[in-house]
Amino acid sequence: MNINIYFLLEIALFVSFSLWFILHITDRRRVLNGLAFFISLCSLWTLLILIGFTKNIEALSIVAGFMLLVVIVLIPVLYVIGTIVLFTTGKTIIKKEGFSLAHVLSILLGIGIVSSSFILPIFAHRIKSKAILAIMGFLMAIFSYFVLGFVIFLTSSLIYNLWCEKRNKDYLIVLGAGLAGDQVTPLLAGRIDKAIEFYNSQTAKGVTPPKIVMSGGQGPNEAVSEAWAMKNYALEIGIPQEHILLEDQSTNTRENLLFATELIKQDSKKEHPEVLFCTTNYHVLRAGILAKSLGLNYHGLGSKTKFYFYVSAIIREYMAIVHLNLWRNVVVAILIALVYSLNYII
Repeated sequence: MNINIYFLLEIALFVSFSLWFILHITDRRRVLNGLAFFISLCSLWTLLILIGFTKNIEALSIVAGFMLLVVIVLIPVLYVIGTIVLFTTGKTIIKKEGFSLAHVLSILLGIGIVSSSFILPIFAHRIKSKAILAIMGFLMAIFSYFVLGFVIFLTSSLIYNLWCEKRNKDYLIVLGAGLAGDQVTPLLAGRIDKAIEFYNSQTAKGVTPPKIVMSGGQGPNEAVSEAWAMKNYALEIGIPQEHILLEDQSTNTRENLLFATELIKQDSKKEHPEVLFCTTNYHVLRAGILAKSLGLNYHGLGSKTKFYFYVSAIIREYMAIVHLNLWRNVVVAILIALVYSLNYII
């Protein structure tokens, strides 16, 4: 191969490696950032091999070989651990929170992964009918498409939560999450605590503290509005009343963002104030995507929640993301599945 072609390949691989960084910096509110992250890692590995081969740099070849070895070992390990986590967290959340369809999602996903990986392939070679094999291949391809999408979404969400926000905000919007009577739930308390943590850290840097917008209306089974209970919680911790704004009409995340924005416009003296929303870690990426769809340049901070709850919740978040572009996902999945199932017929 001509050295110029090697050079062009190196440039192409470097651009691919840079893709994730560029996408993440310009707007990290993309599900495809997770895919770009995987592409960048593969490009980096290929680039190290290519440079090591063309330049006779043994150290780079060793590093690339080590990276490949790590991937080969890591994939089956993550598969086993991930499957165990799906079953154990599903069992835990049912035990602690009660049985519901939302709480068995992780178990259903675990069953699907095990079935598509072992049970179906084991029986596939015993089936003589090409039509049945094609149907099995079709269903497995669709399931694999959505599992891969979940891995990409999970990666994007984890990376999103690693971002460190500048302490220059004018407003923090705390998204509501239901009450227990007239008291905030542990989940909602975590969101308020995250906002207060940011509030205190910005104040400690000598920057004017942001105002905290408590956003959430009163549900049919709630004694007071979420915003009112959230305000009382923050006051007890020591946040000055003049630094708290109430938005007590919203009933979902979309309204949280829109109604809080209207309140900020009325209160702010700036044309474009710096705004950050606070929610739970599993919810922060979808809320960011929603804010983007509403034309709001808001990013978010995610508070931690119990691991067993996180697993089921992140699956629900992924399903909600899929639903946003349902027909596009269905069409792509079916097209891929049709091509794959032709394998069995031909």
